[in-house]
Amino acid sequence: MIILYIFLALLGLAVILTAVELAVLLSQKSAQESPDKADADKYSLNIDGKNFEALYLFLSGEKTNPSFTEDEVYALLFKQTEYMRKRFDCADFRAQMLFKIYKDCGDKLSDRCKKLIKKAFLDFKYFMDEPGDDSMCYWSENHLLLFAVSEYLAGQEWPNEIFSNNGMNGKEHMQKAKVRIDAWMEQRFNFGFSEYLSNNYLAEDIAPMANYIAYSKDEKSVEQMKIIMDILWLDVALNSVNNRFVAVSSRMYGNNKTANFIGNSIQSAMNLLWGADGAESVLKNPYLSEKEKKLIKLSLEKEPNYIVLCFNDIVKKGIYTLPQAIKDIALSKESFVSKMSCGLSPSDMVKENLIGQAPHQIMAQMGTETFTNPEVIENTLKYLKDNKMYRNSFVSYFKFLNLTVLKCVNWKKIATKYNIMPHGIALGRGNVYTYRTAHYSMSTAVCKNVDMCGAQDHEWTANISETLTLFTTHPAGDGNGRFGASPGYWIGNGRLPMSVQNKNVNITIYKLPTKKRLGESGIATITHAYMPKDFYDEFELCGNTVFARKNGVFVALISNGELKFKPYNQNSANGLLKNRKFPDGIQLSGEFDLCRVGGDYHVYVTELSDADTETFNEFKARISRNSIDFGNGSAKYETASGIIEVSYDGSFDIDGKTAEKEFARYDSKFCKSERKAESITVDSGKNRLILDFKNAKRSYN
Repeated sequence: MIILYIFLALLGLAVILTAVELAVLLSQKSAQESPDKADADKYSLNIDGKNFEALYLFLSGEKTNPSFTEDEVYALLFKQTEYMRKRFDCADFRAQMLFKIYKDCGDKLSDRCKKLIKKAFLDFKYFMDEPGDDSMCYWSENHLLLFAVSEYLAGQEWPNEIFSNNGMNGKEHMQKAKVRIDAWMEQRFNFGFSEYLSNNYLAEDIAPMANYIAYSKDEKSVEQMKIIMDILWLDVALNSVNNRFVAVSSRMYGNNKTANFIGNSIQSAMNLLWGADGAESVLKNPYLSEKEKKLIKLSLEKEPNYIVLCFNDIVKKGIYTLPQAIKDIALSKESFVSKMSCGLSPSDMVKENLIGQAPHQIMAQMGTETFTNPEVIENTLKYLKDNKMYRNSFVSYFKFLNLTVLKCVNWKKIATKYNIMPHGIALGRGNVYTYRTAHYSMSTAVCKNVDMCGAQDHEWTANISETLTLFTTHPAGDGNGRFGASPGYWIGNGRLPMSVQNKNVNITIYKLPTKKRLGESGIATITHAYMPKDFYDEFELCGNTVFARKNGVFVALISNGELKFKPYNQNSANGLLKNRKFPDGIQLSGEFDLCRVGGDYHVYVTELSDADTETFNEFKARISRNSIDFGNGSAKYETASGIIEVSYDGSFDIDGKTAEKEFARYDSKFCKSERKAESITVDSGKNRLILDFKNAKRSYN
């Protein structure tokens, strides 16, 4: 009996201790992530209708209109430095233009303006291992470089000054940041971008890369950064068509995947690098309407925002020149297949010894948004605890895993046993298959993370025109809301599909879930295709089949069940457009959300063609004659480009032979390279480029 009393007493103490710990943790509010709505103007990127990028152009002498008074210059700079001082999330974005203004326009700035900028950099927090509570995101791939470059350049600019946040001087900050910059570059060269082909986040890469190239005094390191810049633009060149860039990606929002015109954040940079040179041939396309030509011209006129401006400026000044071989690929009218692998899966990180507490290890892990997966969860918990990160709103929920009562829990074992929703936040490795013609491109992240939850993954897409793409998703949530959420109705997936491609054909298979996973708000019993009926020149829906034409591009989409449009929903449209607008009265209205409802497996077979190959009527007749067999979670499709057999369980054959699911770093007619290669050679057929990262050499011949 005494033993029982002792046990009950200990149990009672554990309950009380846990209750006290929970109360303390619940009382600890996360640091403020962004300004209150009421205070938004205090930190905005404009003043009196004049924006941050316009300020640089005025101060640098590139443009005289709009003009700024000295007080307006100070007021706008004050807003940006206050944003940094408050350490709101994405303060590292604003730091890029602030430093650029300080360096390029110092002779136009008053002493009080220069002191304002200097103080902002001397007082800033540059990485997770520094003191201070905040809710800045330091760890995603773009943020890792943004913070490191700002720290390095600030240290280089003020080498003997003491930086107030951690007491280091500028030289020490340079050394600390250089370790992270080197690791970031080496990982991009060896494994590619984790936020691969993101027409949103590549913009946030090219800004710090550009500033480092422009202002760093380390000549070898600058040349290495130019090599990584070349690789970034090689990826874009291979996966864009006619100056339009919407491809598969590990991180895309609604507008990014909906249309090049409203979602391509690097459009102005592409315009500068090759858009003007390719415009003449694109505009001569006989299948384009006058409205489409006008849209193309409007895209070519797009001005850079304050982030992309950092890159455009070094191109205009000749500090960075795109190699001709990459430009040739971007402008090519040839049809070709491109395969490439991008990023790191958790198992890749184990293999490469990239899981640990060292800067290069934590950058590899968190740069791929990998937090709860079995391979890393214990590493995550140790790093967040050691660096007192629990008041950061992005990772604050991890604090509850450190309750005393949970000290003996084997989190790796639990993470292995339960496939929880946060596992799907990990960006993973994308094995990207792209088929491009003179008129369209189609791309797929082949067999990626099938059945995982998908935070922002864009698994397959057809890039059809300036205003039109085609893709499918399984909504996260219950399918009746979360229209702009991430993941949500359009962004990411509730469950990732089995998606494969052979040339101009994609087959995607979804298995509808029956039970919620930990972290899911609901499960949807639908899948859907983004097919804005009014955006096509011709559109026919009959049961489970769609035939559509836009300009000279033809689309066939066939499902294993009946397809029906949902009634127009303004909230759904807003979730796709993210407050962006099409020009010339073009609106996302009427029927655009084509749904398949109910059942166990949803299968979509999509084939593209163009007017150079056949007429639209010939295309429809040919597709109608094709053999297609739908099984329980499988499909077999016979068409002109080959016979594809695929099942949700992972089998994938082309013409009776097992198809590739995992690719080399690059595999196309223009470039063949393994991961971690000594060098990468790009050959357009007209020009050749050799990139040797270790020796910092860019060779042309």
